[in-house]
Amino acid sequence: MSKKIGECITRFSWTGVGWICGTLTLLLAGCLGVSLVYANGFDQRVIPGVTIAETPIGGMHRDELKDFLHSMNDRLVEAGASVQIDTNNGDTSFTLYPVIVTDGGSVDLFSIDVEKEVDALVHIGKRGDIFTRMHNIFKSKFNGYNTSLQYVSANKEKIDEVVDEFLVAYETPPKNAQIRLSDSSSFAYDIEPEQIGYVYDRGDMTNHILEAWSKLQVPEPIVLSRETHVPEIVVKDLEPLQEQLQEVFDLGDMALTHTNPQTGKPQSWSIEKEQLADWVSTEMVDGGTVIVSLDREKVAAHVADIVAPDINITPLDAKFSMTEEGKVTQFQQSRPGVEVDVEQTTEALVQAFGQRSLHKEGIQNIITVITTQKEPQVSTGQSNDLGIKEIIGVGKSSYSGSPTNRIKNITNAVNKLNGILIPPGEEFSTIDFTKPYSEEGGYLSELVIKGDEIKPEIGGGLCQIGTTLFRMAMMSGMEITERRNHSLVVGYYNDARNGLPGTDATIYDPAPDFRFKNDTSHHVLIQAAMDTKNQDLVFTLWGAGDGRTATYSKPEVLQWIPHGETRIVETTKIAPGERECQHAFKGANTSFTYSRTLANGVVEDIVYESHYRPLPEICLVGIEEGENAEEEETLEPTGETELIEGVDPNNPFGGLEL
Repeated sequence: MSKKIGECITRFSWTGVGWICGTLTLLLAGCLGVSLVYANGFDQRVIPGVTIAETPIGGMHRDELKDFLHSMNDRLVEAGASVQIDTNNGDTSFTLYPVIVTDGGSVDLFSIDVEKEVDALVHIGKRGDIFTRMHNIFKSKFNGYNTSLQYVSANKEKIDEVVDEFLVAYETPPKNAQIRLSDSSSFAYDIEPEQIGYVYDRGDMTNHILEAWSKLQVPEPIVLSRETHVPEIVVKDLEPLQEQLQEVFDLGDMALTHTNPQTGKPQSWSIEKEQLADWVSTEMVDGGTVIVSLDREKVAAHVADIVAPDINITPLDAKFSMTEEGKVTQFQQSRPGVEVDVEQTTEALVQAFGQRSLHKEGIQNIITVITTQKEPQVSTGQSNDLGIKEIIGVGKSSYSGSPTNRIKNITNAVNKLNGILIPPGEEFSTIDFTKPYSEEGGYLSELVIKGDEIKPEIGGGLCQIGTTLFRMAMMSGMEITERRNHSLVVGYYNDARNGLPGTDATIYDPAPDFRFKNDTSHHVLIQAAMDTKNQDLVFTLWGAGDGRTATYSKPEVLQWIPHGETRIVETTKIAPGERECQHAFKGANTSFTYSRTLANGVVEDIVYESHYRPLPEICLVGIEEGENAEEEETLEPTGETELIEGVDPNNPFGGLEL
């Protein structure tokens, strides 16, 4: 009996356990297989459950996410950021919009680096082995995962410029009590009493906007508080100085001196007592002592306008050209430049004069002008041993229809670039070789809409240079190290082969720049020319062929984006009823491929995808002073971000292996 029971138990145990284990193994294998397939399905997608603040992006494919972020960037730019201030006449407000510049381009005050954001968001939870990734995916799917954008940037220089231009009419900087000499011979003077100042605290305005953008939200209106600023120096502080005036001026005239480093010739600029009297100011130094000083702004203007022009020497790059016999010849010697350091020279002069109130002996009346030497970017060398013998690439663009100032700017840049030599392994920067972008640098301005005013902007036509260089570099098979497309579709830069946008390159000091690297083993030479008959800009790159070949495809427009309704900006800066408009730009998403085959047979295909945002027609309409401007339609703020349970807002990536 016991033997039969044992046999039954044995048969039941082995058979049952086998079936159970087999079934569990199959189930586990199936679940694992399904999980692996599920996890691998997110290779080019955002894992499920991911949100940017209240906006779900989980499951989005890389391409879908890119289009979505471009669209959100466009909407946030279009909405701008509202800034409110309290004035003596009640509240007023203005909106930070993109700054429209020449060439139909724009410089955005805030922007999202979409490419970097897409890479970061798609890679959330993807680090580690497959099991770690599976864990992250399911944890995010069921618990949620809240994050924010990491690559939102602000153009602080332009933001400050726009805000300052608006607030200048409402701010009164504090003024110290001052002594003003009315007669330097008799030392007759007037006392200007101090003045309390009222200025607006910019505070965390920029960070406030960046934080909202990082959550894909329109910023809540920013309220700038008005602060009272008390001057440092009051009338009572000037009483001891009134007796010092004659002693200070009895110490004589002053002078600035400089010795030309190239000729050894000394130069001198006398600053007589009458001039010093016109500059007289007061200053509080360490320890709270008030002294007779000089107005730094007036001194700096004198140094910049009177002294610097006699000293400054623009550096010259060595320039080369090709002879009819195919040899490289130098047509311009390199020369180092000299530039007056206006700020340091001003400070040296002011400090020397200030010592007159503190000491009776050892006073310095002769000040040496402080300068810096500017080295040329291309130095003179052996022109016949560079190995340059043939054309390796040509780039073209049309400037047909350009206004006079634009053509003059293009001509100026062409003169700067023509004959530039680039050594092997060196990176070429368009900005470095075409700046400074000023009237002193040979550039002219154009009138453009900036906020609620028509103002001049220097440098129209420079993006024609960047675009043509880009095409030349591609046709030459060079390594492109930096290129950004324009933010708007500009007709000048459409590809001549099909009339579509996509093969352009924008530049704007200090960024973005267009750069390429001479990755050949020989020097290359840029020849720049303007075909005035056909109104084409032509850049030719000379060098030594190493067997590489290169081309780029015609651009393809993947999507046209409508520009929307006209935006009306009411302003008192132009005559009532007058209307000034910046024309509309439709947006686009484009693509083209740059292909190059190197001498070693390696083939490189680089796809350039460009997004051009739409911009409606912007019209300034003049209104009477005191007339209320109509509010413009903008996106509504979405409010505060709702935290997802289990997600640390201070460490949104916590818990996941990135």
